[in-house]
Amino acid sequence: MEKNCVSEEYKFIGGYGNSLNRKVFTIDSKPQKAVLQITADAHTYAKKSWMQPPGGSSDAGNWLLGGSFLKYRIFVNGSAVGAGPFRAIKTGNMVCHKFDVTEFLQTGENVLGVFSRGEKYGFSCQLTMTMIDGSEQTVISDRSWKYFNVNDIYSPVCWFRQSISQDFKGGAGPGEWSEHIDGTRFPDNWNNVGFDDSSWADNLEQTCSGVEVEAAGMDNYQLQRVAPKTISSLPDGRIVVDFGREVFAGLEVTGPEAGGDVEIRLSENLQSDGTVQFVMRTFNCYQEVWKFRRGGQKLAHFGLRMFRYVEIVDYSGEFTADKITAVTCNTPFIDSDSSLSSSEKDLEKIWQLCKNSIQYTNIDSYVDCLSRERIAYEADSYINMLTALCVERNLPLAKRTILYQLEHPTWPCEWKLFMIPLVYEYLMQSGDLQLAEELYGRLIDNFSCHQLRDKLALVPDFPQRIIVDWPESQRDGYQFGEYCTVPNAFVYYNFQLLAKLAHYLGKDADCRQWKVLSAEHAAAFNRELFDPARHLYKDCRNSEHCSLHASMFAAAFGLVPEHEKEFIGEFLVGKGMACSVYGAQFLLEALFKLNRSKDAVELILSNSDHSWLNMLAQGATVTCEAWSVKDKANMSAAHPWGSAAGNQIVRGILGLRPTKPGWEDYVFEPQPGQIKQISAVVPTVRGYFHVSARQNGGQIEKTLEILDSPVK
Repeated sequence: MEKNCVSEEYKFIGGYGNSLNRKVFTIDSKPQKAVLQITADAHTYAKKSWMQPPGGSSDAGNWLLGGSFLKYRIFVNGSAVGAGPFRAIKTGNMVCHKFDVTEFLQTGENVLGVFSRGEKYGFSCQLTMTMIDGSEQTVISDRSWKYFNVNDIYSPVCWFRQSISQDFKGGAGPGEWSEHIDGTRFPDNWNNVGFDDSSWADNLEQTCSGVEVEAAGMDNYQLQRVAPKTISSLPDGRIVVDFGREVFAGLEVTGPEAGGDVEIRLSENLQSDGTVQFVMRTFNCYQEVWKFRRGGQKLAHFGLRMFRYVEIVDYSGEFTADKITAVTCNTPFIDSDSSLSSSEKDLEKIWQLCKNSIQYTNIDSYVDCLSRERIAYEADSYINMLTALCVERNLPLAKRTILYQLEHPTWPCEWKLFMIPLVYEYLMQSGDLQLAEELYGRLIDNFSCHQLRDKLALVPDFPQRIIVDWPESQRDGYQFGEYCTVPNAFVYYNFQLLAKLAHYLGKDADCRQWKVLSAEHAAAFNRELFDPARHLYKDCRNSEHCSLHASMFAAAFGLVPEHEKEFIGEFLVGKGMACSVYGAQFLLEALFKLNRSKDAVELILSNSDHSWLNMLAQGATVTCEAWSVKDKANMSAAHPWGSAAGNQIVRGILGLRPTKPGWEDYVFEPQPGQIKQISAVVPTVRGYFHVSARQNGGQIEKTLEILDSPVK
């Protein structure tokens, strides 16, 4: 954490609520370098009892409720140069961002503008300009800035907190409020040179000392403009815009020449009659009225929504593509860093769907969805990270997610058991032994469950509700009870990973201890939870039911004895994808570990109801929260935890994964099943792996090169 990155005492302006803030300054020449540092109010969270373990005392919530997700948008001479801040890793802290604004400045008069949505203080900033002669000029946030209150223009104001349970129509989402914009009172061109701000008030300055401030820790949000793909008209004159893909964005709309009230409706999906389902399946309600003045005024959202479609109601005159833009807000993604080609074109489509799922949803941490929750759940983060690090080399985002997740735990039993796998997989990808060392003791104390084992060498009861799979309809009839099989499989896997972490950290005694514990746990697991008559794992010790999940997790985590693998493999194949998009991660891992690559590939390439091709057939551009609405009526259409196929194409079909921290060593053991040819570029901390596998006369021919570039 970096403290006081602007000044020893933070001078905040903008205050609480919606405000426009501008500072006019003059420079004699264009600077060699100009960096804006900005800090804003901490985000406010609400917590619900179902997110906390019994007796939990943490005051760190996860569900963003107060204030706003974005707290500022920055403009220099009318150009949008950034937005923020990230949510702090530690609740209550502020986050400092740095923006390079050199290219936006000009000789002579300049305007720095900040649209602020403060919760208490507003924002504090300092623009440092290094001139060609080495001298510096600065602009700081103080009472010399001009201020204009726009609470009544962008209404309702942000301190009207929505209920977590939401009302019958839903809310705009966590950290968002409906923005009914009165453009007739909005000061157009407020952030440009030449605007008359003589009627604006001088800013009120507040001092906030002793505040904890974190550096952002990774690249800032990027604002990118996305044009509509199609525009169509309904019989009653309403206009439907399709951006062709999911976007996490705000809208910019140019109003009609005649002005007037225009209703804006957004959604991830259309209804059967072609209208936009603006009260979405996720319960978000994206419905707002914007009042335009005459002359083709342009208005824009401050906040962010997750959508693909827009419905425009009561727009007079011609509506063309240049009158609407989605301005996305994501952390940077380099599309050219990874690629895949295959003789199976459907595999390429599935891989691209999973890659898009990462690119279109990346924000300040991995999240489950950007509509209903924007929460980092441990299970979502695990699958998200595995796929993300197969398609992009964004290790700072993975690290930031882990640190954030530790401070903002969530509710299901197994979700917290993902913290050790998250740290382990990050270490293997990054080689960051320092972080592993820092977190090692905390992982043991809070996530290993070693202290919960009893005389049977298993865990009889867990402190939080066991989930097995989600939604509930995807559990294959799982029966709950004492000594539950699925979380006990996680405990074994975590013992295994802790032994490896201890080894890499030079903790030899610990390594031996974890190996002993894992051996004891495996023996007890197979003695107490396995039914030898059926050659299957029971759901719990006293259950007669053997679900897909009991044997699936046992196989995925390496608990199946060699002589039982054939039986378990046959059972899993016979069940098929009788699990959710979350469970699919572990079913595929299990099949590849059991050398059932043909069956795993068939599941990946399936077009059944439970498949990625079926998601594509439903129009998905990001993996969904569930296979379809039949499985989860309130599912989000942009949920990157559905991207298991993306990482299993690399880690399973291509068989490429690290075996020592930082890719110091790795395995490359393709299991292409029925795929005749596949090649990929996989970005890693060691370089770009150019890999291919081809089947020739029953043999697999494979090639691997590690290059400094994704292009040969």
